[in-house]
Amino acid sequence: MTTTPESEPPKGRLLRAIDATVAQLWSWGPLYLLIAISPGLALWPLLRAPALRYVVKNDLSIDQRYEVLAAVAVSFIATTAAYVALWRRRRRTEPELSLGASFAATNRWAFVLLAGPLLIGLSAARIEVKHPIFTSFLTAAVTAVAMVFFYRLLGLGRFAPPEDPFVPARDGRLARAVFVAGLLGYCALLSWFALLDHRNIATTVYDLGIYDNLVWQTAHGHFLDCSLIRGGNHMSAHFDPILLLLAPVYLLYPHAETLLVVQTLWLASGAVPLWLLARRRLTNEWMATILTIVYFLYPALHGVNMFDFHSVALMVPLAMWAVYLLDAGHLRRYWLVFALLLATREDMSLLNCFIGAYAILSGRTRTGLVTIAVSLMYLAFVKAFVMADSSLLMSADKAYSYIYFYEEMIPHEKEGARGLFTTLLVNPLFALLVLFKEEKLLFFFHLLLPLLALPFAAGRKVVLMLHGLLFLGLASRKHLFSLHYQYSALLFPMLFAALPEGLARAVDSERLRTLGLARARVAWTLLLGMLTGSLLVSWKRGVIFENASFVAGWTRFERRPTQAMKDRYAKVQEIVARVGPEAKLSVSHEIGPHFSNRRHAYHWPMIADAQYVVLFTDVYSFSKEDERRYKRLVERGKFRVIEDTLGLILLERVDGSELPEEFRGEHGERPSEDAAIEAASGQPAKKAPGRASGPASSAAGASDDAKE
Repeated sequence: MTTTPESEPPKGRLLRAIDATVAQLWSWGPLYLLIAISPGLALWPLLRAPALRYVVKNDLSIDQRYEVLAAVAVSFIATTAAYVALWRRRRRTEPELSLGASFAATNRWAFVLLAGPLLIGLSAARIEVKHPIFTSFLTAAVTAVAMVFFYRLLGLGRFAPPEDPFVPARDGRLARAVFVAGLLGYCALLSWFALLDHRNIATTVYDLGIYDNLVWQTAHGHFLDCSLIRGGNHMSAHFDPILLLLAPVYLLYPHAETLLVVQTLWLASGAVPLWLLARRRLTNEWMATILTIVYFLYPALHGVNMFDFHSVALMVPLAMWAVYLLDAGHLRRYWLVFALLLATREDMSLLNCFIGAYAILSGRTRTGLVTIAVSLMYLAFVKAFVMADSSLLMSADKAYSYIYFYEEMIPHEKEGARGLFTTLLVNPLFALLVLFKEEKLLFFFHLLLPLLALPFAAGRKVVLMLHGLLFLGLASRKHLFSLHYQYSALLFPMLFAALPEGLARAVDSERLRTLGLARARVAWTLLLGMLTGSLLVSWKRGVIFENASFVAGWTRFERRPTQAMKDRYAKVQEIVARVGPEAKLSVSHEIGPHFSNRRHAYHWPMIADAQYVVLFTDVYSFSKEDERRYKRLVERGKFRVIEDTLGLILLERVDGSELPEEFRGEHGERPSEDAAIEAASGQPAKKAPGRASGPASSAAGASDDAKE
């Protein structure tokens, strides 16, 4: 006999009703509960800002814990009341609408409130340095919530984009105006930040002082000479003739500040080829403009921009120009950019080989083969006839060897670069172990989240990234996989060059079609998602927003210099004017860039024939040994103290005195750097100097030019 609902026992009907209610609650109830308490969890810390740290400290008092519980209860009641009010309003047009169905429909939009507590977590003081993995999770979670919300919002009629997203924008002029405003804003803000960092006495000999000296020397006819490095010429470590092009600009104002501003403008100009790449592939000017905003917010770009000056930074826009010119078929201009890339630094030849491989994959076989052949011949020529060491990593040069960049992958130093590739072949699992280090994975996360990893969907353009991925991914030296140094420049320009293609291919992929997602909504959701992720990562890792993690190379960037810092900079400028532009100087690490624009500037403790010694003692890197060195010079009567204030000491060679005997070579010639160090310190000089002695040297060592 079949039991109908009417004939079913009351107990059975009750159980079925409970089962149905529980099943319905399970479909929308957990999400509703999280949404209901989110406003309270977000608003209470905002009203009690000093208590924000409890997110990571769990240090609330008992009374404060009950305050939070009360806030959560109020939030739950208010949210529930709002849900019920919406249900009653909907019932006017849908009388049969159940409470559960209405709550489920409200959840589809109210879920965005979940981002509130997550953003509060990101606001906790120093969370980005104390809990970097948790910070990364929160960043990714907020980005995901925002993207789901954007996709649903774009489904509404008033916000719906055109059916085909890749069409010219109706207000293209406005989009171009926003792009220009972003470009000018970045140039102004980052130029100011870079100059402020320099005036805070935060730039160092490694590397701004070195580049300031060698550009000054080049501008005055001494090609790539540099008195601050071993050997006296930059070709002993790198060959970067592109700096010759900066010499005329530098002569207009021959100071380190010129290099900082030129570097900022040059890096900012990378947005131009990116905008052209995006407009060519995506057609829409607003899409191109949004991608350039992502570029300006990019923390890795800020790190390159704010860490002194480096020739490798000049390759950032050039690499993107090369890809654009290949795509557009402008081959004559491509060869000009190709030549400039070669001139940027000798190792850019390797990057050019991957650009050549991309040209071959794109059907420009002749161009690609010539690119690879000329790059390899140029590298071989420079290594054999220009630089001191012909090996790829300069393994034979005790002063400038870069083997230590990959010491884990090269267990036997005598193997040189060959050892790296041998390890890849004979022990690939170890290579993966090197790649999957926690700090390295975080580095790649911060590179890729603002781009939603879309460059890896760019098809053949993925080959452009292989050079940077190998260079950074297999490195042992932690500064290579850091947002705060110049090395990320070897990868992120290619990520951006591939980004428009990756976006277009992701939008048109078969997988999205099978999921039934609307093409136009997906395109704009990805763009808005990149913008959201960029803002969040920049907030916690970049220089535009103040945070605890950003470091301008070796030191923290101080946005609000104290009066003591301002007085110290004024005193430095006073000393600069006092010694004059022709004087021969020995300068300590932290103030070197303020005195390096001259023919003879030496890096303390090298003294040689210096007329003055300028020291900055108010840093922990100025050691007791340094203090003994300069006092010994004074006690011997060869130098006298003429300034000792605000942590700055100026020593002047006593009039009429010659070089001390211990500073002379065997036949009275100008002493070597080692001889000078030995004489000043009373200890043997190290034969392979170069690890940084700057503000972060104890933990870091220097950049590649710091080895100089």
